[in-house]
Amino acid sequence: MKKLLFKEEQEFDKRWLWLLMLVAVFAVAIPFFRGIYFLTAENPPGDNPMTTGGLIVAGVTVLVLVVIFALMFRAKLKTKITADKLSVCFPPFVWKWKAFDPSEIERYEIRQYHPKREYGGRGIKRRLRKGTAWTVTGRIGLQLYMKNGKRFLIGTQKQQALEHAMHKLMEKED
Repeated sequence: MKKLLFKEEQEFDKRWLWLLMLVAVFAVAIPFFRGIYFLTAENPPGDNPMTTGGLIVAGVTVLVLVVIFALMFRAKLKTKITADKLSVCFPPFVWKWKAFDPSEIERYEIRQYHPKREYGGRGIKRRLRKGTAWTVTGRIGLQLYMKNGKRFLIGTQKQQALEHAMHKLMEKED
């Protein structure tokens, strides 16, 4: 095994995820459970109870939201640099490590970025002009400019350690 120069694992900020999840699930779950109650009640109040189709749509929506948020809670951006390559993965969305050989990298820079403005948010994002970004939190990232013209941005919370490891990785290529 090659010498490990850098390792980082980042997770989404769980506080805003909890809030977003609670609001989204309750926004759909309350009408769903209300519809179930009125469907089973002998004398439902009002003359416009939720239809069976509406109940199915609301139930499926609640289920989909719970699955999406479960994936978000488990998501981690993993970055590692060894003496011979840079690797990233983003389970549970991308389990396989994506490796970058130093010979494929034309240049790199540690830079500040704006997740919403440049890439449309966080996560795994692809933009025609900006390239691909894998970000979780913060506004600092490693921008890779590949020899094939593609660009790849990896978010980091360990700016100086990442820069030092990239320098060591790339100096062997010169």
